[in-house]
Amino acid sequence: MPYRHTLLFLLATLTAIDASAWSRMGPAAVITEAGLPCFQIANEEERSRGPVSLKMLTISTPGPNGWKNVWTVMFPNASFGDPTYRLPDKGCVRYGKAPEGAESSDAAPLVAGKVYGVSFLGRPPSTSDPTSRYSADFCLLTAQAGGFHVVQLTNGKNTCAPEELSR
Repeated sequence: MPYRHTLLFLLATLTAIDASAWSRMGPAAVITEAGLPCFQIANEEERSRGPVSLKMLTISTPGPNGWKNVWTVMFPNASFGDPTYRLPDKGCVRYGKAPEGAESSDAAPLVAGKVYGVSFLGRPPSTSDPTSRYSADFCLLTAQAGGFHVVQLTNGKNTCAPEELSR
């Protein structure tokens, strides 16, 4: 019988956990703009949930000891805990070009064929929406006109090859 008391206590504890403690990951999008990757919240995400208030953007690449940041942007907000900054409609943040008023690290040179990840920290308009992070993986191919062509990776793909362009 004592296990019943323990089980009831455990169930009562779990049901009392605040639902806002759970978080959801939403999709980001990476496009090519002027031969560089440009980052935004995925259109379908903002269409269904509303414009996201952003805290931070991080671009990283996998290495032997985990992911290494290559560029970070802190968006201008009165408070990190209560972001108000939003990208302009259909706007994106081009690699190495922080928006006006934002603070950023120096952007490391990008390498064609290498896999990168983008991660936004932010908050959707609804306080009941648990989304707090938006991410995507991408790679870069050298463009004929110079610069790069961005390929957003899907389905857990973690390699970059020229045949990706045909998709």
